[in-house]
Amino acid sequence: MHMMNIVSDDDLLATVQKIVVKQLDPARVERVDVEHDVDHDGDPILRIKIVFEIEGDRLNPRAVRGLARHLREPLQELRVEEFPTFSFSTVKEDESAAA
Repeated sequence: MHMMNIVSDDDLLATVQKIVVKQLDPARVERVDVEHDVDHDGDPILRIKIVFEIEGDRLNPRAVRGLARHLREPLQELRVEEFPTFSFSTVKEDESAAA
């Protein structure tokens, strides 16, 4: 059973952004977007879009793999039950997609 989140979207975004910035260092995180959604099976997910900038346009794979693990406890503390999914784009890719 899916419970409604009690946390505000601003608090959720601040929590996710803080962890993403820390874990992806030395990349500069330009923007983090968080959206409540459902996956193809109808299960609730948290879509997290990360726009970053780093020399060579490549994030550390180990840091990327660990993001969900680092978010698990803080999301539980906020009573957010959705499973986090991530998408990543560079600032250049994000600007070209918006054009």
